[in-house]
Amino acid sequence: QKFGATLALPMDVQSIEGTRPPYQLKLAEHTPISCRSIVIASGATYRTLDLENYEKFEGRGIHYAATAIEAGLCHGEEVIVVGGGNSAGQAAVYLAGRAKHVHMLVRGEGLAASMSEYLIRRIDASDSITLHCQTAIVRLDGDDSLQHVTWRNRETGEESTHPICHVFTMIGAVPNTKWLGDCVLQDEKGFVCTGQPVADSDEWPLERAPEPFETTLPGVFAIGDVRATSVKRVASAVGEGSICVQFVHRTLAAEKA
Repeated sequence: QKFGATLALPMDVQSIEGTRPPYQLKLAEHTPISCRSIVIASGATYRTLDLENYEKFEGRGIHYAATAIEAGLCHGEEVIVVGGGNSAGQAAVYLAGRAKHVHMLVRGEGLAASMSEYLIRRIDASDSITLHCQTAIVRLDGDDSLQHVTWRNRETGEESTHPICHVFTMIGAVPNTKWLGDCVLQDEKGFVCTGQPVADSDEWPLERAPEPFETTLPGVFAIGDVRATSVKRVASAVGEGSICVQFVHRTLAAEKA
């Protein structure tokens, strides 16, 4: 606002129209906006568990990150980490040094297919982590916050309920890119490709190389969690946004020239 920017809130962007600048941003219930450059920062949404009362306990026992803040909340308590990927493994190892015990719940028969070997070794060596394979949460209970968790072994059908108040859901994230359709190159998971993968593709239309964070549409950039290969951290996303500004200016100047 200080520098004259217009904040158009709320507006629902439905698509990007065009293959070269100027582009048209198609909006729901508003006149399309014409623009020469776009920065896509629509982020990603954490995957959730299909359970009754799940939304009720988000922020009240269900967590999507294992930082010092969350670790402080569950100090000396038993906790659950759901997931078999590296994020889940890192969370389990970190929490094992602060929580009373960590229960890792994975749907598969083990971790070898989805987790780095060094993390598997650390989990196996820790007396504070118990791996429950072919196991999934089937019920969450509590009043204002999570108090009990029931899980089921998919092989035996056995269920058990535990007085656990903290569940760390580490089963990945879905990029908020449905609105983009196929107007820009995306990876197999729907995250927006930028930089070198764009240069290596057949979809980059210009003779010059794409700028870092530039998509297959010249002058259209992607930053933060929505971008393929991003590290999915707030500090990184903020940094990418700051860096991207110079690329926007450079592409606009090249367009004028």
